[in-house]
Amino acid sequence: MANYQIGCFCRPWNKLNLDEFLAGAAGAGYEYAGFMRLQGDLVVKPGITQDDVRSLGDALTRHGLKPSTAIVGHNLAQGVGAAVQEACEFVDAMAACGVDYYLSCGTADEAQYDDLYAVLREACCYARDKGVTITLKPHGGISATILDLIRAVERVDHASFGIYFDPGNIIYYTGGDPLADLGDLAPHVVGICVKDSLGGHKGDVNLEPGVGDVDFPAVFAALKASDFAGPVCVECLGGEAPADINARAARVRQRIDGWLA
Repeated sequence: MANYQIGCFCRPWNKLNLDEFLAGAAGAGYEYAGFMRLQGDLVVKPGITQDDVRSLGDALTRHGLKPSTAIVGHNLAQGVGAAVQEACEFVDAMAACGVDYYLSCGTADEAQYDDLYAVLREACCYARDKGVTITLKPHGGISATILDLIRAVERVDHASFGIYFDPGNIIYYTGGDPLADLGDLAPHVVGICVKDSLGGHKGDVNLEPGVGDVDFPAVFAALKASDFAGPVCVECLGGEAPADINARAARVRQRIDGWLA
């Protein structure tokens, strides 16, 4: 079987602390952890201290998890040079924490598209020797559609760049079909956000994957046809109470095995 890194982002547990997130993910059967925000703050970010790195590593080891992916923020208003420096600092933080995938959500400001392509390209050059892959996910704006994602691959044009596919966001931001043109994008997909969507454009993505409109077996079949192997990371689960979130996480973990099979 391909080397799928089956994990879960901290987003469903974002009101809780790191240990509660890791305990929930590990208890649900995941092997990898993905980092976004917990209690309003990025887990992996520029300026992270050695003590923070050590504490994160100890927590992951304690729960039997490995790091996978971390989300970043782009402040393009500060200018390309400063934004490149910021991106490189994110890469340094990820390398220190053992995170392999840098996850960008792009920008919705069309005037910033060229700047973001430049920042991502420079980040790739810097990340190449750090063991970090720069990725872009569907998130409206510059990465709204599959054709937009293909354009980003062409514009960044670097071996250390790839797409972190999010089928739920294709539906949410465009109302489109995440399977349309996926065969053309699939060779460039290096990771997948397991996120469902219900209700079409601007519907609901904060739900348990497998109960919405995304045809996950078909999505994974299209990616596997291009020899996809990489992180498969759950982003949203719905739910509020920790016990409910953990139960949803466990159900989705079982579904992923079926979808991949």
